[in-house]
Amino acid sequence: MAAGLRLLLAGLCWSQFRVENAASPPPPRSAPVRCALREEGGRGGMLPGTARPALLSFGGDVGTPPEPGPEPEVTFNVSDPWGALTPLGVPPRDPPSCEINPTTPQTGSAPWSRPLNPDARSPPAAGGLWWVAAVGTPQYSVTALLQGGMSTDGATTAAVSLAVLTHTPTLRGRVGSPVLLHCAFAAPPSPFVLEWRHQNRGAGRVLLAYDSATARAPRATPGAELLLGTRDRNGVTAVTLRLAGPAPGDEGTYICSVFLPHGQAQTVLQLHVLEPPKVTLSPKELVVAPGMPAELQCHVSGFYPLDVTVKWQRRSGGSGTSQSPGDTVVDTWTSGHHRAADGTYSRTAVARLIPARPQHHGDIYTCVVTHTALTKPKRVSVPLLLAGIEGPRLEDATGLFLVAFVLYGLIRWLSPTAPLPEEDTKKSQ
Repeated sequence: MAAGLRLLLAGLCWSQFRVENAASPPPPRSAPVRCALREEGGRGGMLPGTARPALLSFGGDVGTPPEPGPEPEVTFNVSDPWGALTPLGVPPRDPPSCEINPTTPQTGSAPWSRPLNPDARSPPAAGGLWWVAAVGTPQYSVTALLQGGMSTDGATTAAVSLAVLTHTPTLRGRVGSPVLLHCAFAAPPSPFVLEWRHQNRGAGRVLLAYDSATARAPRATPGAELLLGTRDRNGVTAVTLRLAGPAPGDEGTYICSVFLPHGQAQTVLQLHVLEPPKVTLSPKELVVAPGMPAELQCHVSGFYPLDVTVKWQRRSGGSGTSQSPGDTVVDTWTSGHHRAADGTYSRTAVARLIPARPQHHGDIYTCVVTHTALTKPKRVSVPLLLAGIEGPRLEDATGLFLVAFVLYGLIRWLSPTAPLPEEDTKKSQ
Protein backbone atom coordinates (compact mmCIF):
# COMPACT_ATOMS: atom_id res chain seq x y z
CA MET A 1 0.00 0.00 0.00
CA ALA A 2 1.35 3.44 -0.90
CA ALA A 3 2.93 5.66 1.73
CA GLY A 4 0.63 8.21 3.30
CA LEU A 5 -2.32 5.83 3.74
CA ARG A 6 -3.57 4.77 7.15
CA LEU A 7 -6.67 2.64 7.76
CA LEU A 8 -8.86 3.16 10.83
CA LEU A 9 -11.68 1.04 12.17
CA ALA A 10 -14.27 3.81 11.81
CA GLY A 11 -14.73 7.48 11.07
CA LEU A 12 -14.08 8.56 14.64
CA CYS A 13 -15.14 12.20 14.42
CA TRP A 14 -18.49 11.49 12.78
CA SER A 15 -19.12 8.44 14.99
CA GLN A 16 -18.51 10.46 18.14
CA PHE A 17 -20.97 13.06 16.90
CA ARG A 18 -23.56 10.35 16.36
CA VAL A 19 -22.95 8.62 19.72
CA GLU A 20 -23.31 11.88 21.65
CA ASN A 21 -26.60 12.52 19.91
CA ALA A 22 -27.82 8.98 20.65
CA ALA A 23 -26.95 9.28 24.36
CA SER A 24 -28.85 12.56 24.75
CA PRO A 25 -32.60 13.18 24.44
CA PRO A 26 -33.89 13.38 20.87
CA PRO A 27 -32.98 16.80 19.44
CA PRO A 28 -35.63 19.20 18.17
CA ARG A 29 -36.59 18.77 14.57
CA SER A 30 -34.53 20.76 12.09
CA ALA A 31 -35.84 24.16 11.18
CA PRO A 32 -35.93 25.10 7.49
CA VAL A 33 -32.72 26.73 6.27
CA ARG A 34 -32.82 29.87 4.13
CA CYS A 35 -30.76 29.70 0.92
CA ALA A 36 -29.91 31.66 -2.21
CA LEU A 37 -30.81 29.77 -5.38
CA ARG A 38 -28.37 30.78 -8.12
CA GLU A 39 -29.50 30.72 -11.71
CA GLU A 40 -26.59 30.89 -14.13
CA GLY A 41 -27.31 33.18 -17.05
CA GLY A 42 -30.62 34.31 -15.56
CA ARG A 43 -34.03 33.21 -16.71
CA GLY A 44 -33.99 32.41 -20.41
CA GLY A 45 -30.21 32.93 -20.53
CA MET A 46 -30.60 36.63 -21.36
CA LEU A 47 -29.72 38.13 -17.95
CA PRO A 48 -26.70 37.88 -15.67
CA GLY A 49 -26.86 35.21 -13.00
CA THR A 50 -29.37 36.07 -10.29
CA ALA A 51 -30.22 34.73 -6.86
CA ARG A 52 -33.74 33.83 -5.73
CA PRO A 53 -34.72 33.32 -2.08
CA ALA A 54 -35.20 29.61 -1.41
CA LEU A 55 -35.80 27.30 1.52
CA LEU A 56 -34.42 23.88 2.45
CA SER A 57 -37.08 22.00 4.41
CA PHE A 58 -36.40 18.66 6.12
CA GLY A 59 -39.22 16.24 6.78
CA GLY A 60 -41.98 18.78 6.22
CA ASP A 61 -41.63 20.35 9.68
CA VAL A 62 -43.79 23.40 9.17
CA GLY A 63 -44.11 23.99 12.93
CA THR A 64 -40.52 25.32 13.17
CA PRO A 65 -40.21 28.57 11.22
CA PRO A 66 -36.96 29.58 9.54
CA GLU A 67 -34.91 32.63 10.47
CA PRO A 68 -36.55 35.94 9.48
CA GLY A 69 -36.01 36.87 5.87
CA PRO A 70 -37.62 37.37 2.48
CA GLU A 71 -40.47 35.17 1.37
CA PRO A 72 -38.97 32.14 -0.42
CA GLU A 73 -39.78 31.72 -4.08
CA VAL A 74 -38.69 28.06 -4.14
CA THR A 75 -38.97 25.44 -1.40
CA PHE A 76 -36.90 22.26 -1.49
CA ASN A 77 -38.42 19.38 0.48
CA VAL A 78 -35.24 17.43 1.08
CA SER A 79 -34.91 13.77 1.99
CA ASP A 80 -31.65 13.43 3.97
CA PRO A 81 -31.18 9.71 4.75
CA TRP A 82 -27.72 10.16 6.32
CA GLY A 83 -28.54 13.25 8.37
CA ALA A 84 -25.80 15.30 6.72
CA LEU A 85 -27.82 18.50 6.21
CA THR A 86 -30.35 18.32 9.03
CA PRO A 87 -27.91 19.22 11.88
CA LEU A 88 -27.56 22.68 10.34
CA GLY A 89 -31.19 23.47 11.16
CA VAL A 90 -31.04 22.38 14.81
CA PRO A 91 -30.55 25.08 17.48
CA PRO A 92 -28.34 26.37 19.00
CA ARG A 93 -26.18 26.29 15.89
CA ASP A 94 -25.49 29.61 14.19
CA PRO A 95 -27.79 30.41 11.25
CA PRO A 96 -25.97 28.73 8.36
CA SER A 97 -24.99 30.22 5.06
CA CYS A 98 -26.57 28.38 2.15
CA GLU A 99 -26.27 28.51 -1.62
CA ILE A 100 -27.90 26.21 -4.19
CA ASN A 101 -26.71 25.90 -7.78
CA PRO A 102 -28.18 23.79 -10.61
CA THR A 103 -25.69 21.25 -11.96
CA THR A 104 -25.22 18.31 -14.31
CA PRO A 105 -23.81 15.12 -12.80
CA GLN A 106 -20.41 14.20 -14.13
CA THR A 107 -17.34 12.26 -13.14
CA GLY A 108 -13.97 13.84 -12.49
CA SER A 109 -11.30 14.56 -15.09
CA ALA A 110 -8.33 13.51 -12.94
CA PRO A 111 -6.56 10.34 -14.10
CA TRP A 112 -7.39 8.46 -10.89
CA SER A 113 -11.14 9.25 -11.18
CA ARG A 114 -11.60 8.07 -14.79
CA PRO A 115 -11.94 4.34 -13.97
CA LEU A 116 -15.25 5.12 -12.24
CA ASN A 117 -16.82 5.48 -15.69
CA PRO A 118 -15.78 3.29 -18.65
CA ASP A 119 -16.19 6.23 -21.05
CA ALA A 120 -14.97 9.42 -19.37
CA ARG A 121 -16.29 11.54 -22.27
CA SER A 122 -19.86 10.54 -21.51
CA PRO A 123 -20.85 10.93 -17.85
CA PRO A 124 -23.61 8.54 -16.89
CA ALA A 125 -27.04 9.85 -17.73
CA ALA A 126 -29.29 10.41 -14.75
CA GLY A 127 -32.91 11.42 -14.76
CA GLY A 128 -34.51 14.34 -12.96
CA LEU A 129 -33.05 17.66 -11.94
CA TRP A 130 -29.78 18.12 -10.04
CA TRP A 131 -28.46 20.79 -7.69
CA VAL A 132 -25.44 21.35 -5.50
CA ALA A 133 -26.23 22.78 -2.03
CA ALA A 134 -23.35 24.30 -0.04
CA VAL A 135 -24.44 24.89 3.57
CA GLY A 136 -22.29 25.69 6.56
CA THR A 137 -21.45 27.39 9.82
CA PRO A 138 -18.03 28.12 11.38
CA GLN A 139 -18.29 24.73 13.16
CA TYR A 140 -19.72 22.49 10.42
CA SER A 141 -20.19 22.63 6.68
CA VAL A 142 -21.48 20.24 4.02
CA THR A 143 -21.81 20.16 0.26
CA ALA A 144 -24.65 17.96 -0.96
CA LEU A 145 -25.53 16.72 -4.43
CA LEU A 146 -29.35 16.81 -4.69
CA GLN A 147 -31.51 14.91 -7.17
CA GLY A 148 -35.22 15.62 -7.58
CA GLY A 149 -38.04 17.21 -9.52
CA MET A 150 -41.19 19.32 -9.21
CA SER A 151 -43.99 17.96 -7.05
CA THR A 152 -47.71 18.46 -7.61
CA ASP A 153 -47.96 21.37 -5.11
CA GLY A 154 -45.30 23.40 -6.90
CA ALA A 155 -42.55 22.67 -4.40
CA THR A 156 -39.35 20.90 -5.36
CA THR A 157 -38.66 17.48 -3.93
CA ALA A 158 -35.04 16.42 -3.71
CA ALA A 159 -32.96 13.67 -2.13
CA VAL A 160 -29.35 13.81 -1.02
CA SER A 161 -27.39 11.63 -3.44
CA LEU A 162 -23.92 12.46 -2.05
CA ALA A 163 -22.82 14.65 0.86
CA VAL A 164 -19.24 15.70 1.68
CA LEU A 165 -18.90 17.26 5.14
CA THR A 166 -16.38 18.56 7.65
CA HIS A 167 -16.35 19.42 11.34
CA THR A 168 -13.31 21.68 10.84
CA PRO A 169 -14.22 24.28 8.17
CA THR A 170 -11.66 26.62 9.74
CA LEU A 171 -8.84 25.50 11.99
CA ARG A 172 -5.58 26.79 13.46
CA GLY A 173 -2.35 24.81 13.71
CA ARG A 174 1.08 25.37 15.24
CA VAL A 175 4.23 25.15 13.17
CA GLY A 176 5.56 21.59 13.38
CA SER A 177 2.56 20.23 15.38
CA PRO A 178 0.35 17.56 13.70
CA VAL A 179 -3.06 18.79 12.56
CA LEU A 180 -6.18 16.87 11.43
CA LEU A 181 -8.33 18.20 8.59
CA HIS A 182 -11.59 16.32 9.05
CA CYS A 183 -13.58 15.21 6.03
CA ALA A 184 -16.24 12.52 5.53
CA PHE A 185 -18.83 11.62 2.93
CA ALA A 186 -22.23 9.93 2.87
CA ALA A 187 -23.51 8.06 -0.19
CA PRO A 188 -24.97 4.72 -1.28
CA PRO A 189 -22.41 1.89 -1.37
CA SER A 190 -20.24 2.20 -4.49
CA PRO A 191 -16.61 2.58 -5.53
CA PHE A 192 -15.21 6.04 -4.87
CA VAL A 193 -12.14 8.12 -5.55
CA LEU A 194 -10.85 10.72 -3.10
CA GLU A 195 -8.69 13.75 -3.79
CA TRP A 196 -7.13 16.21 -1.32
CA ARG A 197 -5.90 19.44 -2.93
CA HIS A 198 -4.05 22.39 -1.37
CA GLN A 199 -4.25 25.95 -2.70
CA ASN A 200 -2.26 28.93 -1.42
CA ARG A 201 -1.36 32.28 -3.00
CA GLY A 202 -2.76 31.28 -6.38
CA ALA A 203 -0.87 27.98 -6.62
CA GLY A 204 -2.49 24.56 -6.22
CA ARG A 205 -1.32 20.98 -5.95
CA VAL A 206 -2.80 17.54 -5.28
CA LEU A 207 -1.54 16.28 -1.92
CA LEU A 208 -3.19 12.88 -1.91
CA ALA A 209 -5.45 10.70 -4.06
CA TYR A 210 -7.05 7.37 -3.17
CA ASP A 211 -8.93 4.80 -5.25
CA SER A 212 -11.23 2.52 -3.24
CA ALA A 213 -11.49 -0.06 -6.05
CA THR A 214 -7.77 -0.83 -5.88
CA ALA A 215 -7.20 0.32 -2.28
CA ARG A 216 -4.21 2.27 -3.51
CA ALA A 217 -3.06 5.87 -3.31
CA PRO A 218 -1.82 6.90 -6.78
CA ARG A 219 -0.69 10.25 -5.35
CA ALA A 220 0.76 10.67 -1.83
CA THR A 221 2.87 13.63 -0.69
CA PRO A 222 5.35 13.11 2.16
CA GLY A 223 3.95 14.49 5.40
CA ALA A 224 0.30 14.03 4.29
CA GLU A 225 -1.52 10.93 5.58
CA LEU A 226 -5.03 9.67 4.83
CA LEU A 227 -6.97 8.47 7.88
CA LEU A 228 -9.50 6.30 6.10
CA GLY A 229 -12.46 5.10 8.16
CA THR A 230 -14.64 2.15 7.21
CA ARG A 231 -18.23 2.83 6.27
CA ASP A 232 -20.26 3.07 9.50
CA ARG A 233 -23.86 2.01 10.10
CA ASN A 234 -25.06 5.51 9.14
CA GLY A 235 -23.46 5.23 5.70
CA VAL A 236 -20.69 7.73 6.47
CA THR A 237 -17.01 7.18 5.57
CA ALA A 238 -14.22 9.29 7.08
CA VAL A 239 -11.44 10.48 4.75
CA THR A 240 -9.54 12.80 7.10
CA LEU A 241 -6.16 14.28 6.13
CA ARG A 242 -3.35 14.42 8.71
CA LEU A 243 -0.47 16.85 8.24
CA ALA A 244 2.47 15.54 10.26
CA GLY A 245 4.30 18.84 10.75
CA PRO A 246 2.73 21.84 8.99
CA ALA A 247 4.98 24.74 8.03
CA PRO A 248 3.92 28.33 7.22
CA GLY A 249 3.73 27.36 3.53
CA ASP A 250 1.06 24.77 4.35
CA GLU A 251 -1.57 27.32 5.33
CA GLY A 252 -4.32 28.13 2.87
CA THR A 253 -7.33 26.35 1.34
CA TYR A 254 -7.78 22.57 1.39
CA ILE A 255 -10.33 20.93 -0.88
CA CYS A 256 -11.67 17.46 -0.07
CA SER A 257 -13.27 16.03 -3.25
CA VAL A 258 -15.17 12.75 -3.51
CA PHE A 259 -15.93 11.19 -6.92
CA LEU A 260 -18.65 8.57 -7.42
CA PRO A 261 -19.88 6.90 -10.64
CA HIS A 262 -22.94 9.19 -10.68
CA GLY A 263 -21.34 12.48 -9.66
CA GLN A 264 -18.95 14.37 -7.41
CA ALA A 265 -18.94 16.86 -4.53
CA GLN A 266 -16.34 18.66 -2.44
CA THR A 267 -15.98 20.67 0.74
CA VAL A 268 -13.51 23.46 1.47
CA LEU A 269 -11.42 23.94 4.63
CA GLN A 270 -9.23 26.86 5.69
CA LEU A 271 -6.02 26.20 7.65
CA HIS A 272 -4.25 29.03 9.47
CA VAL A 273 -0.71 28.21 10.60
CA LEU A 274 0.40 30.16 13.68
CA GLU A 275 3.51 30.36 15.82
CA PRO A 276 3.79 32.70 18.83
CA PRO A 277 6.90 34.88 19.14
CA LYS A 278 9.79 34.41 21.56
CA VAL A 279 10.77 37.70 23.23
CA THR A 280 14.12 38.56 24.85
CA LEU A 281 15.56 41.84 26.13
CA SER A 282 19.19 42.90 25.74
CA PRO A 283 20.98 43.69 27.98
CA LYS A 284 19.46 41.43 30.61
CA GLU A 285 20.89 43.67 33.38
CA LEU A 286 20.73 47.41 32.69
CA VAL A 287 23.39 49.04 34.90
CA VAL A 288 24.27 52.57 33.77
CA ALA A 289 26.79 55.10 35.09
CA PRO A 290 25.26 58.47 36.03
CA GLY A 291 25.18 60.83 33.07
CA MET A 292 25.63 58.05 30.50
CA PRO A 293 23.06 57.02 27.82
CA ALA A 294 21.83 53.44 27.35
CA GLU A 295 20.24 51.34 24.65
CA LEU A 296 17.67 48.55 24.93
CA GLN A 297 17.03 45.92 22.28
CA CYS A 298 13.87 43.78 22.20
CA HIS A 299 14.40 40.68 20.05
CA VAL A 300 11.18 39.11 18.71
CA SER A 301 11.79 35.83 16.91
CA GLY A 302 10.20 32.63 15.57
CA PHE A 303 6.72 34.05 14.90
CA TYR A 304 4.17 33.52 12.12
CA PRO A 305 2.30 35.16 10.43
CA LEU A 306 4.22 38.30 9.59
CA ASP A 307 2.28 40.99 11.47
CA VAL A 308 3.60 41.78 14.95
CA THR A 309 3.41 44.92 17.13
CA VAL A 310 6.19 45.99 19.52
CA LYS A 311 5.73 48.81 22.06
CA TRP A 312 7.80 50.21 24.94
CA GLN A 313 6.48 51.01 28.40
CA ARG A 314 8.15 52.57 31.46
CA ARG A 315 7.29 52.38 35.14
CA SER A 316 9.16 54.86 37.30
CA GLY A 317 10.78 53.55 40.50
CA GLY A 318 8.13 54.94 42.83
CA SER A 319 5.13 54.36 40.52
CA GLY A 320 2.86 51.36 40.32
CA THR A 321 1.57 51.95 36.81
CA SER A 322 3.24 51.56 33.42
CA GLN A 323 3.11 54.38 30.92
CA SER A 324 4.70 55.53 27.69
CA PRO A 325 8.48 56.04 28.03
CA GLY A 326 7.87 59.75 27.55
CA ASP A 327 10.90 62.05 27.78
CA THR A 328 13.31 59.32 28.98
CA VAL A 329 13.64 57.88 25.46
CA VAL A 330 15.56 59.76 22.79
CA ASP A 331 14.52 57.57 19.87
CA THR A 332 12.97 54.20 18.96
CA TRP A 333 13.07 52.17 15.76
CA THR A 334 12.34 48.66 14.54
CA SER A 335 14.31 46.55 12.08
CA GLY A 336 12.83 44.89 9.04
CA HIS A 337 11.60 41.30 9.06
CA HIS A 338 14.09 38.45 8.70
CA ARG A 339 12.79 35.07 7.54
CA ALA A 340 14.22 31.84 8.97
CA ALA A 341 14.62 28.53 7.17
CA ASP A 342 11.40 27.18 8.75
CA GLY A 343 9.37 30.12 7.38
CA THR A 344 9.00 32.02 10.67
CA TYR A 345 10.01 35.65 11.08
CA SER A 346 12.08 37.76 13.46
CA ARG A 347 12.72 41.46 14.03
CA THR A 348 14.32 43.72 16.64
CA ALA A 349 12.97 46.87 18.30
CA VAL A 350 15.47 49.37 19.77
CA ALA A 351 14.97 52.12 22.39
CA ARG A 352 17.76 54.67 23.07
CA LEU A 353 17.53 56.25 26.53
CA ILE A 354 18.62 59.72 27.67
CA PRO A 355 21.66 60.10 29.98
CA ALA A 356 20.76 58.50 33.31
CA ARG A 357 20.00 60.69 36.33
CA PRO A 358 19.57 59.74 40.00
CA GLN A 359 15.76 59.99 39.72
CA HIS A 360 15.84 57.32 36.97
CA HIS A 361 17.24 54.71 39.36
CA GLY A 362 14.78 51.79 39.65
CA ASP A 363 12.79 52.67 36.52
CA ILE A 364 11.46 49.51 34.82
CA TYR A 365 11.36 49.31 31.03
CA THR A 366 9.05 46.77 29.39
CA CYS A 367 8.87 45.47 25.83
CA VAL A 368 5.24 44.62 24.98
CA VAL A 369 4.65 42.32 21.99
CA THR A 370 1.24 41.68 20.40
CA HIS A 371 0.67 38.89 17.87
CA THR A 372 -2.32 36.93 16.56
CA ALA A 373 -0.90 33.66 17.97
CA LEU A 374 -0.88 35.14 21.51
CA THR A 375 -4.00 35.18 23.68
CA LYS A 376 -2.58 38.23 25.48
CA PRO A 377 0.44 40.49 24.88
CA LYS A 378 3.82 39.11 25.95
CA ARG A 379 5.80 41.38 28.30
CA VAL A 380 9.53 41.28 29.16
CA SER A 381 10.98 43.84 31.61
CA VAL A 382 14.35 45.04 32.92
CA PRO A 383 15.09 47.58 35.72
CA LEU A 384 17.48 50.49 35.21
CA LEU A 385 20.10 50.68 37.98
CA LEU A 386 22.58 53.51 38.43
CA ALA A 387 26.11 52.37 39.20
CA GLY A 388 27.62 53.68 42.44
CA ILE A 389 24.37 54.55 44.22
CA GLU A 390 22.92 51.07 44.51
CA GLY A 391 21.93 50.56 48.15
CA PRO A 392 20.44 47.56 49.84
CA ARG A 393 17.03 46.80 48.42
CA LEU A 394 14.10 45.20 50.21
CA GLU A 395 14.80 41.90 48.51
CA ASP A 396 18.46 41.98 49.66
CA ALA A 397 17.52 42.88 53.25
CA THR A 398 14.98 40.05 53.35
CA GLY A 399 17.54 37.62 52.01
CA LEU A 400 20.15 38.66 54.61
CA PHE A 401 17.62 38.26 57.41
CA LEU A 402 16.70 34.75 56.27
CA VAL A 403 20.37 33.74 56.01
CA ALA A 404 21.08 35.05 59.53
CA PHE A 405 18.02 33.24 60.89
CA VAL A 406 19.13 29.93 59.34
CA LEU A 407 22.69 30.33 60.62
CA TYR A 408 21.47 31.08 64.13
CA GLY A 409 19.24 28.00 64.10
CA LEU A 410 22.13 25.88 62.82
CA ILE A 411 24.42 27.08 65.67
CA ARG A 412 21.75 26.34 68.26
CA TRP A 413 21.25 22.84 66.82
CA LEU A 414 24.98 22.07 66.85
CA SER A 415 25.45 23.49 70.37
CA PRO A 416 22.20 22.83 72.25
CA THR A 417 23.86 23.50 75.64
CA ALA A 418 25.31 26.85 74.59
CA PRO A 419 23.70 29.55 76.77
CA LEU A 420 21.95 32.43 75.16
CA PRO A 421 23.75 35.77 75.37
CA GLU A 422 21.06 37.01 77.75
CA GLU A 423 21.63 34.03 80.12
CA ASP A 424 25.40 34.64 80.17
CA THR A 425 24.82 38.20 81.27
CA LYS A 426 22.56 37.16 84.17
CA LYS A 427 25.07 34.55 85.44
CA SER A 428 27.98 37.04 85.38
CA GLN A 429 25.96 39.40 87.54
